[in-house]
Amino acid sequence: MSELTDSQLDDLIKAIGLRKPRGGSKRKPIAHGTFPGARQHHYRKEPLCDPCRRAENDYQNQRNANRKAN
Repeated sequence: MSELTDSQLDDLIKAIGLRKPRGGSKRKPIAHGTFPGARQHHYRKEPLCDPCRRAENDYQNQRNANRKAN
């Protein structure tokens, strides 16, 4: 099945008679290139994009360096 746009998905939901999921049917955009953006990818079970992968690695490296320093 091909990918549906948000408006097509909304129309399909109305046609079938389903209720929209709690919190709205639209997902917030991912903040690419940030650690929270990487967490959003994980939450959605999507592969990380390169900017988010680098941001997550930088965050983890800094976290490990702070642990070693203490």
